[in-house]
Amino acid sequence: MEGPESSREPLPRRWPAWLLHDTYALPIDIFRVLVGVVALAYFSSLLIEVPDFSSPDGLLDHGVLQHIFWFTRLSLFHSELGDAFFYAVFTLACGFSIGIIVGHHPKRCAAVLYLIAVSTYRWNFIVMYVDDAIMHLMLFWLLLLPIGRTLVLAQWWRDGRASWRAWLRITVPGTALWCLLGNLCLLYLVSGLWKLESPMWQQGFALYATVRLPIAYAPDFWGPQHLPLLQVATYAALAIEPLLPLLLLLRAGHPLKWVGLVCLVAFHGGIIATLRIPFANLACLAAAVLFFREEIMHALTRRAGVAVERGGTRALDRSGKLALAFLALLAVAMTRRLPVVSLLSHPAYAVLWSIGIAQDYQLFNWIDKKNWRGETRAWSVTTTPSGSRLPADSLFPRSLRGVLLQAYLHDVRWMKVPEEHRPLLKQSILAHAAGRYCRARPADDSIVVGAVTQRIEPTDVALKQRRHIFLMEFQCRTRQAVLCRTFVHPDRDPQCLWPASVNDSLAEQPD
Repeated sequence: MEGPESSREPLPRRWPAWLLHDTYALPIDIFRVLVGVVALAYFSSLLIEVPDFSSPDGLLDHGVLQHIFWFTRLSLFHSELGDAFFYAVFTLACGFSIGIIVGHHPKRCAAVLYLIAVSTYRWNFIVMYVDDAIMHLMLFWLLLLPIGRTLVLAQWWRDGRASWRAWLRITVPGTALWCLLGNLCLLYLVSGLWKLESPMWQQGFALYATVRLPIAYAPDFWGPQHLPLLQVATYAALAIEPLLPLLLLLRAGHPLKWVGLVCLVAFHGGIIATLRIPFANLACLAAAVLFFREEIMHALTRRAGVAVERGGTRALDRSGKLALAFLALLAVAMTRRLPVVSLLSHPAYAVLWSIGIAQDYQLFNWIDKKNWRGETRAWSVTTTPSGSRLPADSLFPRSLRGVLLQAYLHDVRWMKVPEEHRPLLKQSILAHAAGRYCRARPADDSIVVGAVTQRIEPTDVALKQRRHIFLMEFQCRTRQAVLCRTFVHPDRDPQCLWPASVNDSLAEQPD
């Protein structure tokens, strides 16, 4: 007669036992709720930004972008869509985010949000940044994780507190969870190790340069007096980031694991407090629930007086297989600097792009090439040749995407742009900025625009070296913009009604 052990499915020898163990369902759904909250805030921000970026009449010429970056055409969005569509789709996205939070068909909601997030970053490709990258990645993982077994609002309304005790006992397959944790560890490890190649990180100058960038909340708050403190923080970040995977994967209750939690909160909390990239860092902080799932469940079950017996190992399910394949593909894509295996990185990137994933784990190691800050300045010269200074956000919004967009005018490119297309892109940015200004003002006007740019370098800590440049002159006629000349095409258009009222010296005048 066979014993009870013979009824269990044998463990495949090619997979380690811990990868196939069941895990608690509740921490995964806590993570789901937190991602839903962050997604709600993220899509709300996209809704607010519709007039400036997603709108066909915004600052981006989406036709030009799809011409330059042909691979972005795989999207739900196209040029014939109007503002009403984008307002509707992002409002819908906010509703589906709430669906994830309350547990109403969360996988279906995540699937819709993933498609919207992917289409959005491809539509606004040149102003995509880390918030877009991490948010669509987290939504993708919600499709693979076993979510929706607990923390369902409808169950709570039906069963009350009894549902909580039931949720504490539910277990689910753990393979996808381990793969998500592996993805996060890969992010910290690759990003941390790549910083070691950066001269500014080696010199301890990287964080000072970063907080002086226009992507910071208060770039003018920081000064040379803060450099010693920021040097310490730079070296601390350089040491902490690649060590986070080792600390967070320690056994439950290990003292060093709690040190890892403190480091994780300090690392992401510091970024949230200083830089305008909150959503990616909040999503990464939400993942701490998964790293500390054992500790959380031990505290909750002890308080509720509930004994939980997790199942043993089980065969690899479809989600587990997809999660393992996805993680392997990400790992291959990160090898482009390694000999031999780097040949596979481009095909891996192509496969990832085809399923909507855009990941490149470079977090602030780009500071040596993008240590740029600038200010666009505009003057109305209709009434006086000396010019009347206009508000700083007359042409470009103060948002982070507005900052990223202006950088392309100064050859600080966040996305690689083929050299032959750079003049076309710059001209389109200037034309749409002029159009944004004229549509907001009923009176005809003549405007000259310049910029002040700086490089943040150890040789100029106080940022005293500045470069004043001319950008463009344009005229507004019945809320339509006519470009007279730009730094890309300096010859003045004879269609301009007014004579040349200004010259480059106005745009290039010092403070």
